[in-house]
Amino acid sequence: MVKNLNRAFKPKRVAIIGASPDPAKIGHQVIKNIIEGGYKGEIIPINPKADNILGVKVHKSLNDVPEGVDLAVIAIPAPLVQAAMEECARRKVGAVAIITSGFAEVGKAAEELKLKKIADENGIALLGPNIFGLAYSPERLNASFGPKDIYPGKIAFITQSGALGIGLMGWTAMKKIGLSALVSIGNKADIDETDLIEYFNKDNNVNVQLLYMEGIKNGTKFMQTRIEKPTVVLKVGRSTRGAQAAASHTGSLSGSDKIYDGAFKQIGMLRASTFIEAFSWARALSQPLPKGEDTVIITNGGGIGVATTDECEVQGIKILDDPQWLEAKFRPTMPDFGSTKNPIDVTGGAGVDGYRRALKIAFAEERIKSVIVLYCETAVTDPMDIAAAVNAAFQEAGRNKPVVVAMVGGERTRDALVYLNEKFIPASSLVDVSISALKIIYTWAEIKNRPQTKPVLEQAPAEVHKIIAAVKGQGREILMEHEARQVMELCGVPTPQWGFAQSSAEAIKIADYKNMYPLAMKIASPDIVHKSDVGGVVLNIRDGKELKDRYEAMMTRLQKECPKAKLLGVNLIQMVNGIECIVGITTDAQFGSAVMFGLGGVFVEALKDVTFRVVPFDEAEAGRMIGEIKAKKILDGFRGMKADKASIIKTLTAVQKLAPLVKEIDINPLLTNENGSYAVDARIVLK
Repeated sequence: MVKNLNRAFKPKRVAIIGASPDPAKIGHQVIKNIIEGGYKGEIIPINPKADNILGVKVHKSLNDVPEGVDLAVIAIPAPLVQAAMEECARRKVGAVAIITSGFAEVGKAAEELKLKKIADENGIALLGPNIFGLAYSPERLNASFGPKDIYPGKIAFITQSGALGIGLMGWTAMKKIGLSALVSIGNKADIDETDLIEYFNKDNNVNVQLLYMEGIKNGTKFMQTRIEKPTVVLKVGRSTRGAQAAASHTGSLSGSDKIYDGAFKQIGMLRASTFIEAFSWARALSQPLPKGEDTVIITNGGGIGVATTDECEVQGIKILDDPQWLEAKFRPTMPDFGSTKNPIDVTGGAGVDGYRRALKIAFAEERIKSVIVLYCETAVTDPMDIAAAVNAAFQEAGRNKPVVVAMVGGERTRDALVYLNEKFIPASSLVDVSISALKIIYTWAEIKNRPQTKPVLEQAPAEVHKIIAAVKGQGREILMEHEARQVMELCGVPTPQWGFAQSSAEAIKIADYKNMYPLAMKIASPDIVHKSDVGGVVLNIRDGKELKDRYEAMMTRLQKECPKAKLLGVNLIQMVNGIECIVGITTDAQFGSAVMFGLGGVFVEALKDVTFRVVPFDEAEAGRMIGEIKAKKILDGFRGMKADKASIIKTLTAVQKLAPLVKEIDINPLLTNENGSYAVDARIVLK
């Protein structure tokens, strides 16, 4: 059945199973919040031992209530919850929010699955268990045991943590951060973040979605999430101990944080690092999207202007640089000693009128695509007047481009910041917070403009399946080097010239025919893992004579030093030069196969400058992977080194064909230069 979340967020009749006259009970707080929140629908308290709670008639059982209850909130002891769910099913309740804890988060997964089964069989949208409830401002519904006051707005906040969500309810009200919805999802036995995102995608009362996440249960489902509105995610568990704590708390594994990071980028979510940043971004994303890059900074102080310019460079925000044009446009807005070089320094002497004139120009000129307003409090201007001027100019221009504000000062400045934020203009006392807010608007604009594609995983050729079947038939799960090269080549992964030889004569014939010199020679043996440790690797072989001598010397030495090893022959690989990269596939508990890219060689473990994407993904996504690593400048031509990005992209897309067949792949190094990229060495472990 299709589960109707309208019955959770827009209910006409709400039942509280476990409603209590005792103010210390959660069931009392829930009904109190529903009443005091101003909910206009019918409230139905359920309690077998009470007659009246807060002036509302109480029913002994849900069986005493006619069918048509849209939402039931359950706040009773865990052993009684299943019976309550069965009662909800009989009475055709549309949605159930189970506040009660004591299920999968404490190891009682079987009991939780029973609740899920009842929900599925009866088309009930089940939130929880282990939640604090839900709230929906447009309906004035606060079916939670959190604070009663929710500042209304356009942000839907979805949280996996109950206690943290309750705390942030109060914090958002204090900061006047407007919420349209607040939903606690707890253990996610049924309804999860994907279901809610899909629902709020279609809700005109929601402009932005914000998620607090500790882990997910179904990575495949999550990767199908359609992000139609700006969606900010704060995912905790970055550290190893943090991930363990999250799993313990919610009953779901956190997985590799870098894979989560790649998954968020892949589907278009915006990952924040802190609560402050997350809510700042969520508020900022109600701004109009920019139609280009050129930004103008308007300030009354040189120091804060320089600091902002520095931060723009760090964040990758392009400052409009045309001194003559800026001089012609902005000189009339300031005293003679002001500066038009961008930052536009109207100086403290220009007062609020200088700001008004500069703002009018900034919003009117099509060449200017976004505006940053800075203000340092002075005795001659009231910060509230500056804030009002910013809002007036923004509204008069028809909110035609994004604007962010940073103000430094005392209590008057704090009031001005609150005013601006209430007007949906991102404002902060910290420059980096305001510039981060503008950057995220640009980031979302880029995501929004991406072509909508649905990548399909291309299957590996039949010959690859035959090779892998043969390896498994020999009782092996790790491919030897020549086998690994063969399957990669068949899948379209670019490799250097290579060959497999079982005699010196055969080796010379292959090397001459393929013009492979200089080449490397490596022993092929299922019994020798670390080839270089036993002299099983020879580099820079220049001609046939040297190849013959080195081949025979290697075989003689290994027969003596490794008498039990099975020596199958040698791998010949053409020597190539280039930047060392790494490409890999790993199998993640939540997401399945994921592809890794980064700088390779001996430093990959130390630097961990890598990025991931979940299989499948297309060439455009592979290109974004390359642009994400910190060492991307090296690939762009640092000190004469230059990568062939097109061939790296080809490798990242081609290697995915092996994902259904392998547990892990480690191509290290993938050497890349301006002429191409080459998978020099690879380790493949089968599923």
